Amino acid sequence: MSVSAVGLRLVVRTWIGRRVEFVGGLVGYELHITRAEESYDSEEVPILLDEWLGYAASSPLLAERGWVQWTDIGRVPVFAYACGDGIEVSLTFDGAQINVKGVLDDLGALELAKIAEDLQANLIGDDGERYTTAGIVPRGRR
Repeated sequence: MSVSAVGLRLVVRTWIGRRVEFVGGLVGYELHITRAEESYDSEEVPILLDEWLGYAASSPLLAERGWVQWTDIGRVPVFAYACGDGIEVSLTFDGAQINVKGVLDDLGALELAKIAEDLQANLIGDDGERYTTAGIVPRGRR
């Protein structure tokens, strides 16, 4: 992945050659809201863009805070969620899943588990752990 930044605009080229422009939002530990058991399998059981936008627009916990310009689907809003410690994390639609960035600790991640459950999905960390409203399930114990 290559990344370049100019002001608030961040241009990213992913390992699959997909070019995105990200304006606004936070960077930190990444989580994935997906209906798959692993985030890399998200396209097999996708969260649809219209479904995500409808959910995000109706949730009082989410606020629009920027956008991503995808080369294939166009401009998509980035939403923010304010964790209990006051830190805002960003939620971005990424094809078939929602990427969550800016989470600082497990408590922040556990707060987001309700959003995943509302979407009948899983909240998966980069290390394969699953966050639920009941707690954290390590990779391999699902």
